[in-house]
Amino acid sequence: MRARPTLLLLFLAATAAAQPRSIFDADDFVDPRERDGHPLFVSRLLLGVAKSYVDRYRPLHHDAGFVHIANSFYFSDFQFDYKRSEVRGEHGVPVMVCECEEGPIYFPTPPAPDATPAAPPPGSTDTLQFAWYRTVGVEGAPPLMLRYRLSWSRQPIDTAVTEIATGEKFARLSGREQSFGLEADTHLRIRGRDIFGSLQFARTKRSGTVDDRSQNELTYTNRFPAWRFRRILLRPTLTVGGVSGRGGTALNVVHPQFEAFWHDTTTRANLHLIWAPQTIRSGRGGWTTTHQIAFFVDRALFVRLFTNEPRNDSARQDAGGGAF
Repeated sequence: MRARPTLLLLFLAATAAAQPRSIFDADDFVDPRERDGHPLFVSRLLLGVAKSYVDRYRPLHHDAGFVHIANSFYFSDFQFDYKRSEVRGEHGVPVMVCECEEGPIYFPTPPAPDATPAAPPPGSTDTLQFAWYRTVGVEGAPPLMLRYRLSWSRQPIDTAVTEIATGEKFARLSGREQSFGLEADTHLRIRGRDIFGSLQFARTKRSGTVDDRSQNELTYTNRFPAWRFRRILLRPTLTVGGVSGRGGTALNVVHPQFEAFWHDTTTRANLHLIWAPQTIRSGRGGWTTTHQIAFFVDRALFVRLFTNEPRNDSARQDAGGGAF
């Protein structure tokens, strides 16, 4: 049976998160069977705020607001995405430098090599993703659809450095942070129970700043079954793994996440409330927990399912196409 764009959009918004990304990047998994093999394009807008914002297991130590636009194109068994995020938070501490005999010393002093790195200042990030969907047979059950995805993101980081003695401008650094990631959905059946999750690897490198750092992330996310309370869908996940560059590469990330999701049929918007008590360990600070809370709204700006049938603009509008 052919899936209507409205059903596709609701399915897209209701899929549990899996990959290593910002807390506000709602998942965009669409089973190729749901669109009956037809190409699909979806453009989505997300607006929201986050308390105690965390960027790739690096707490920002203050709150942030964000705007996120995601454009996804689905064709055959593939998916291509372009996403742009704008994160804005409190003004950071000015960077100053002392021209000492042993070389320049920057203030505030960057974290030690065995400490949790400082998060980059809030800014804009561009992300490109390419994914492949694969059908997996399961004995005594319908085939499963798993996704494998490559991700690349880039954030420019401009830093104005002031001479501490004179107060004059010392330099302006044009740096960047780039991340490359791999994600693979997984399925296990243990004693008749299905266990769904995702294995993720990501490498992040920051350069051209006063605190150049790099880290490798290897994590596994388990997606527990969702359950419904009236019109609210509750979706828990648990991520565990290790992040390098913190005084050890063993298990140092425990990241449960609890999401309450509600779809408003009047505005065709999706409301998300997420609590993520992320616990991380470093050689310098030991185990610390950051209670990240996010609230955001997402809505489709445009949805187009490419078929051979005559175009119906009113149906497309019902699916969330067009402006608000």
